[in-house]
Amino acid sequence: MAEKSFVLVLAETALEAIPEELRKHPAVKADAERREKPAGEILLDRSFHHAAMLKLKDGESRGRPDIAYHVLLDVTSSPIYRAGMLDLYVHTMGGMVLSFSKGLRPPRSYDRFRSLMEQLFVEGRVGGDADLITVEKGSFKEVLREAKPSAVVGLSKLGKRATLSGAVSSAHGTRPCFVVGGFPSGHFSEEIERMFDSMVSISPQGLDASLVVCRLVYEMERALGLE
Repeated sequence: MAEKSFVLVLAETALEAIPEELRKHPAVKADAERREKPAGEILLDRSFHHAAMLKLKDGESRGRPDIAYHVLLDVTSSPIYRAGMLDLYVHTMGGMVLSFSKGLRPPRSYDRFRSLMEQLFVEGRVGGDADLITVEKGSFKEVLREAKPSAVVGLSKLGKRATLSGAVSSAHGTRPCFVVGGFPSGHFSEEIERMFDSMVSISPQGLDASLVVCRLVYEMERALGLE
């Protein structure tokens, strides 16, 4: 019998470089000049670029790289990840896919994380010969094709009410995939939802992605006897 493992995808994540239409905005130019980088090579971040994002399409769901930052710290610090029993992917709203090596130790400070992601989007990979993080163009469907999960479970307040322990224990097969939204507000797109085998809600309220991931990883570890 195959050993059980899990896949976690942070989907439609609000992680991207400054889009072309915002690069000449004063708020963006000031940030780029302060950091001595081209405007197109810095991350879109509402904390710094709020004024520039006011008329941006889907702006309420963009410019939150801190979501990926917190999730990455939580997951890579967990026993299940260090044991090689959890694969993590970050799929971005702009159609990019980040993959991570098992030896990854992400920066503990947000400023260093921000710089690392900016380097990643320019160079396509970071970490030297080890390629600790890579990024390439790809759809959510392509993530699933690579991950080869036995089932795909989306977590959303619009899903069917369930406990996380129940969702984890009842997930089909030896390699179930759980999908958490990497955006600050709104819901998964219909395109993403169509690829779920099921969608469950663990709370009637919207919860931060990092909180959901922490609880989810704990339940995965309990299911594997790693807690």
